[in-house]
Amino acid sequence: MRPPRPLATLCLAMGLLVAAACAASLRHPLPEDLVLLAPSWPGTTLEDLERGRRLYVRRCSGCHTLILPGARTPAEWPGLVDDMTAKARLRPAERDDVVRFLVAVALESQS
Repeated sequence: MRPPRPLATLCLAMGLLVAAACAASLRHPLPEDLVLLAPSWPGTTLEDLERGRRLYVRRCSGCHTLILPGARTPAEWPGLVDDMTAKARLRPAERDDVVRFLVAVALESQS
């Protein structure tokens, strides 16, 4: 077994720090988000949105920098998540949680 290479170790550490910084700037769901989502997704709970946030951070930041929800329109998020669902290995219910979270925060960013 080869010893770890210093440059590879440094790159990995930097990547983890960037991912952690992005996740820290990604806000948690708020009760106001539920009001914004009610017309499209009645019955959504804060727990649903928090689960979507966790999935977004865990599954998406492993491959790329997280896109803040307000950087896209609410209408764009479902298609973007659909494009990445297989790579992120999201089950249908997980995909729905991620989309609801991203759409909720994007809606709030527009208001």
